[in-house]
Amino acid sequence: MKKLRVIDFFCGAGGFSEGFRQMGYEIIYGFDHWKPAVDTFNHNFDLDCKLKNVLDFKKSVDEIDNLPNTEIIIGSPPCVSFSSSNKSGNADKSLGVELTETFLKIVAVKKHQPNSILKAWFMENVVNSKRYLQTAYTFKDLGLTEWANKNRISPLKIAIDLYENTAIINSADYGSFQARKRVISGEIIKKGKLILPKPSHSEDGLDGKNTYMTIGKMKQNFPHPFTKLSDKIIKDPQYQIKISQSQLTDHFYDTGIYKVEWKFSKYWKTNHPFMGKMAFPENENKPSRTITATKIANSRESIIYKSEINRLGDGEYRLPTVREA
Repeated sequence: MKKLRVIDFFCGAGGFSEGFRQMGYEIIYGFDHWKPAVDTFNHNFDLDCKLKNVLDFKKSVDEIDNLPNTEIIIGSPPCVSFSSSNKSGNADKSLGVELTETFLKIVAVKKHQPNSILKAWFMENVVNSKRYLQTAYTFKDLGLTEWANKNRISPLKIAIDLYENTAIINSADYGSFQARKRVISGEIIKKGKLILPKPSHSEDGLDGKNTYMTIGKMKQNFPHPFTKLSDKIIKDPQYQIKISQSQLTDHFYDTGIYKVEWKFSKYWKTNHPFMGKMAFPENENKPSRTITATKIANSRESIIYKSEINRLGDGEYRLPTVREA
């Protein structure tokens, strides 16, 4: 059976694409304007994608027409503008909206063009982004008036409906060790709507579901960073992968935090005047909070564990290793 092909916008290193690859889809191209991301994406998927600013597609429908036609389009517009962690949610949203609407413009053209082969499209972002997007976009809204007229479509017709095709999901509900709520928008074209899989996990494990995968469960099934190296076979706690412990990379090193840093983090986690109280160190009976891209030890967002080494002050707490993250 021929694999369905995927094109990925705002691809980054390819996390969204990787999920589709694992499910048997063929990733044929990714777009990003940051060279380290594109280089990593190319390495991960054995491709030769070039640097590209997605906003270029806002200016030219011809550029959209020249994109390869695929059965699936996915996109993860940058969340920085919308994130509650950016200036407590008060950052300028204009660029985030512009990038998102450019992605929707691409989808609209590929969905409504003559002889379209598009079967589905999906977009993900932080929950807060939902507040700043329209519930529906006409061709006119997306700057496609001329294109619509050329294709005998009313510019006032709805090109993309987000109201019925958007949902907030939590990754922990699907077996992830991380509780990460995201807005998912999309559409199975044939069905005319977004279809979500049923959750497999819940906090209490009722209704036949499994209980959440927690930090504690992860640690129970994974050697800690100070474990003596051996050839013992370990199994990935998330996937059906087994390797020798000695082959496990980016894990067996000390991520201990200086006291001055963890004390600063502890204070703001437990005493913030309006953002709410957080656990310090992390509550290992719950899934992990969102793992941040920046390795930092002195902020509210930091993921901080109690060290397995019995030491006080410097090194009493530690950050996750790259492999744990």
